[in-house]
Amino acid sequence: MHDFLNVYGGAERVLEAIHDLYPYSHVYTSLHDPTKLPLRMHNWDIRPFKLPKLPLVHFLKYYTAFYPFLFEGLDLSDYDLVISSTAFFAKGIKTRPGALHISYIHTPPRYLYHYESSMNKREIFIYRPILAVLDNFFRIWDYQAAQRPDYLLANSKQVASRIKKFYRREVTVIYPGVDLPSPDIHKEKNFAKQYVIPKEAPQEEEAVSQLDSGSYYLLVSRLLPYKRVDLAIEAANRLNLSLKIVGTGPEGKRLKKMAGSSVEFLGFVSDERLSYTYSNCEAVIFPTDEDFGIVPVEAMHFGKPVISFARGGSLETVLAGKTGEFFSEPTVYSLVQALEKFNPKEYKPADCRAQAEKFSVARFKKEFTGFIESKVAEKK
Repeated sequence: MHDFLNVYGGAERVLEAIHDLYPYSHVYTSLHDPTKLPLRMHNWDIRPFKLPKLPLVHFLKYYTAFYPFLFEGLDLSDYDLVISSTAFFAKGIKTRPGALHISYIHTPPRYLYHYESSMNKREIFIYRPILAVLDNFFRIWDYQAAQRPDYLLANSKQVASRIKKFYRREVTVIYPGVDLPSPDIHKEKNFAKQYVIPKEAPQEEEAVSQLDSGSYYLLVSRLLPYKRVDLAIEAANRLNLSLKIVGTGPEGKRLKKMAGSSVEFLGFVSDERLSYTYSNCEAVIFPTDEDFGIVPVEAMHFGKPVISFARGGSLETVLAGKTGEFFSEPTVYSLVQALEKFNPKEYKPADCRAQAEKFSVARFKKEFTGFIESKVAEKK
């Protein structure tokens, strides 16, 4: 079970790792858009909801009130083992008596518990009264839904503390893993010229040509308000710092307008090109409060230090003074101060890679499989 498959991010990378363990499993989800997913996911047995034929269905992703009922209504009576990967509603499925349901929680829904999220309609005064009533209903449902799985897993200690606070349940932490092409394959300077550019992705050809121009700092993120990409852009403008941004999203137009000449947007890039981008940067800027945050681990995997906001999952992954530094406030001033003091040459690539090894996909699969097998054995 996975909430949505119409976007590809950290949660979907975790889903891929789980699917590698159970490659013949059926994958249920609500929204499914194959064009937004890597080709390697196109041969999965994905079973999206059969949505009711109503006028609102075209806009269903904006009407979250439907989702609890859609997930609860799934017939899963044929399955002995159900694994849900969720930050929203998938944990609320109903399994048959005797079946085992294990839920990997990326976070309790951020918008329900007043954490910054991509759902910013609550800031608009027209929606606020209606959404306040709906959110109260959702919080009640969310608590009840969180009691249904037999066991809960969390992607970080940060999320585990939220689960204990809001759901009153014990949880086991299994960190996600990083799985990108090895940096060793990108040692050749002419990699960008050798790489064959797909005809259907002309924007990536421009992205490759832009990577050859001197040293740069890197930011990898979906372009959403709570990701605070604007902090990095304004800091780069003030310091005339070369900053390259990988990612797409609804904030793209606004962010491009505020960007100075030293900031470049590379858009969506393939995993191979992302590896090349990481390998050739000076350091990675991570300005957001994430539940786990896979980007700092990816950066360290390629031997690069991280400048991160001192909150969220990066406090569990980045070692201050050894694999990166933190800035304390979500302000441009605080980030600028950190950048002015930061010297990438003071950090050893070997230290960064050693820290990243603690969050490998192989380690994730071993821990995840061990947990599943032990609980299946107990159930038997």
